[in-house]
Amino acid sequence: MMNKAVFLDRDGTINYDNGYTHKMDDLKIYDDIIPLIKKYYQAGYIIIVISNQSGINRGYYSVRDMENFNNKIGEIFEENGIKISQFYHCPHKPDENCSCRKPETGMIDRAREKYNINLNESLIIGDRDDIDGKLAEKLNVKFIKVHGYDIHKK
Repeated sequence: MMNKAVFLDRDGTINYDNGYTHKMDDLKIYDDIIPLIKKYYQAGYIIIVISNQSGINRGYYSVRDMENFNNKIGEIFEENGIKISQFYHCPHKPDENCSCRKPETGMIDRAREKYNINLNESLIIGDRDDIDGKLAEKLNVKFIKVHGYDIHKK
């Protein structure tokens, strides 16, 4: 049997994005995200976080810093009755042209194989049309935009 999944962006979607967000003091979860994800989790979706984390290769923080931040997010979700099956991240900078940096499909390809995911029943939730939305378009999956990131405001 194949699984359905919510592929969930991290910074700007789960938590407020302070730019290379990794410090525990900066962890603030959006009020609306837990109720939204809980609906999908209770409907049988597995929850997988996919996140570009170029701050690692830029030397701004370590993989351990990111893992500690992710673990805290996982704890908060579990306290609210949601299990995140896995966190995937891409440590590469945009100019490294890797296959895992969103909007490339590498992280989802790995998750799909590991968790036997049916993309036709899955969706992506994120804050950016130019990254998360473009990824959804490439994979022909539903995209839900949250928090209205606008590339023209940055």
